[in-house]
Amino acid sequence: MEHITADDLRRVVADVAETGTYGCFEYQGIALGLYSDEAGLLDWFAEFFGGYFTVTSNHDTDAVVHSSQDPAVFERLKGWATAFGRPRSDDETEYAVDAQHCVIYSREVDEEKGTVEENCFVLVQPGRSVLVASPGTLEDRQKAVKRSVRNMMKLLMMEAGWLPFHSAACRWNDTGICILGGKYAGKTSTLVNLLAHPGARLVSNDTLFLRDGGAFIEGCGFPNKAGLRIGALVAYPRLVDWIEKTTDSFYPQIDATTFRDIVATTPADELGRRSEKIVLLSTELAEQFDIPIEHVTPIELFLVVQFDPALEQSRLVPVTDPRLMRELLAVNFRSLAKEKQDFLQRFFAFDDDALQAALDAMLEKFSSTVAVHELYQNANTNEHSAELVKRLTRQIREHA
Repeated sequence: MEHITADDLRRVVADVAETGTYGCFEYQGIALGLYSDEAGLLDWFAEFFGGYFTVTSNHDTDAVVHSSQDPAVFERLKGWATAFGRPRSDDETEYAVDAQHCVIYSREVDEEKGTVEENCFVLVQPGRSVLVASPGTLEDRQKAVKRSVRNMMKLLMMEAGWLPFHSAACRWNDTGICILGGKYAGKTSTLVNLLAHPGARLVSNDTLFLRDGGAFIEGCGFPNKAGLRIGALVAYPRLVDWIEKTTDSFYPQIDATTFRDIVATTPADELGRRSEKIVLLSTELAEQFDIPIEHVTPIELFLVVQFDPALEQSRLVPVTDPRLMRELLAVNFRSLAKEKQDFLQRFFAFDDDALQAALDAMLEKFSSTVAVHELYQNANTNEHSAELVKRLTRQIREHA
């Protein structure tokens, strides 16, 4: 096999751009282009990112993602990467053509499902261009390309000064609330609990960006799907009713009969541990509660949720120690080391040290002015949680 040149890689990328559909995702002053040689893929992404990213025909972009379903393109790229490349991890092989052009072959094995997912990526440094070649199913391509689009947009937002957090957020009772917590702590269910009450606006169900807004911490939502387990669903009649009636959800959902059977045959204290869930887009979640999506809001309250199954009433505990505040918020901070497709980071000049320094500076500046509370609760104390948070937000507004 002959060695390839940078011109060869640029030609592969250009062929996709010439034959495919194009759309530009714009959000918060950032523009990310997407080319695809597959009809309908752009529409799928437009719906997935709906409510946040606006699709335009703008070609003045900060970065570009290309998607190819052509198996010949994939095989050619895989051949180059495996013949001339070197392992960059257990799952990836990279062939660096020169300092600005490379091919990466990725192979992920899911032993539990018995599946193998293969993708090839072409990175072209001028213009921050990445091509995703996926030979699998349509669902495989949606997953791989979505990951590239999301990761590239997230990196562009970090470059613009935003800091990423794995957290939910809303505006409720005229107060911007960031909901934090460890895995399975109940971030999404806490968000839904607040959205179910009057006066709510959805900011984000999973990913929130924060930055120093001058006089306050500014929070910006980011699109993602929301997963709600059976134990959380039973508390929200609107969502249960949606399961009973929906026929056109974005993702396949558990059917109403199965849902009713699980609820009827599972003890209440075990429902929260069931693995079944429904998956909603941000737009679908907002639609079910008939509330708007608010992209950016001042964050005046950090709620750190703690699940305690033994409680009969929720507890709200203020956190005033700046050191403890930093520790609680750090649990949900998304460092670059936690991101997949880390090869996209080479397009950018910042690193984890720079992000950590920006986070430390922001927390030091606002630690004495922003409210941080731990909320101890479980699925049986939702109403009491909402009442406690309502009182707290009233106090925050009175002292603003």
